[in-house]
Amino acid sequence: MATSDKSPRDPKSAYISTVRSIAADKSWAQTPNRAERTAAARAASPNSLTYWIAKVRADGVVREQDVQAAGQNAYRAYMREKSLKAAAARRAKSRKAAGETAA
Repeated sequence: MATSDKSPRDPKSAYISTVRSIAADKSWAQTPNRAERTAAARAASPNSLTYWIAKVRADGVVREQDVQAAGQNAYRAYMREKSLKAAAARRAKSRKAAGETAA
């Protein structure tokens, strides 16, 4: 898989990148359970409720019986923040396309 980097690369770097891509493709081709292979990474992602529950628990501020609810609140807050940022980016892009300056 090619990188999205548009800068020119020296031939050695391009070769190494291609070899690594081939190795990754072979590895994924031999993976019987993709979900299992990526489970740890998905659980460690801020897009995961498990991440927020663990974070709230690690902070040690919330009582143990309230950790689940607090984790859900933290997760929802994170998702709403992402939504606001995405909406702002769409507005800025729309203004730019219309030839306006950002207010």
